[in-house]
Formats: sequence, structure tokens, C-alpha cells
Amino acid sequence: MNLALLFGALTLTCWMMGGAVAVLGTAEHPRHHLHQLSEFVSLGFNVLGIACAIAMIALVIAA
Repeated sequence: MNLALLFGALTLTCWMMGGAVAVLGTAEHPRHHLHQLSEFVSLGFNVLGIACAIAMIALVIAA
């Protein structure tokens, strides 16, 4: 059960970081390549958050 809590915390952290990168990345309009990079990093954090959420659900069901 502790591992499920860890994955839950990682899920929340990844989604918060993805949101922060998305918000901070939109402030850089003059540099188009940085905007694209922030979109890519934000997507990566969100996908990692989904993977952690699925792992958390699997551990809760298995317990």
C-alpha cells in the first residue's frame, strides 16, 4: 500500500510540474523553439503522470 501512495504522490507531482512548465513556456513568445520545447516537456510530464496513476491503480487493485 505504501508503494501505491508513492505512485500517487508521483502522479500529483508530475501533473503539477507539467502544468507549471506549460504556464511558464507560454510566456516566451519571441523564442518559438523554447515554446515547442516546453510543450514537449509538459507532454512528457503528463504522460509520466498517467503512467504513475495506472501503476497506482494496479497496486491498489492487487492489494
